Amino acid sequence: MSTLHCPNCPRGKLHPFRKVTEEEEKYIASVFEKKGAHGFWRCEGKTAQGQCLWVQPYFNQSDGFSLPASFS
Repeated sequence: MSTLHCPNCPRGKLHPFRKVTEEEEKYIASVFEKKGAHGFWRCEGKTAQGQCLWVQPYFNQSDGFSLPASFS
């Protein structure tokens, strides 16, 4: 586990991130139309809507996005 800034979570602090699961990795690979989504991490923070759905490559927040609500 590591801590990073998350655009979906409250600003001003770092949030815990973990490596994506196999199921999350398959979804990410389908979005990016490539085999595998190695290097993606998911935020473990809590938002007003519940579990954060943000995923991103470890050092590249600009390539991140929110997973569908089914991953809550």
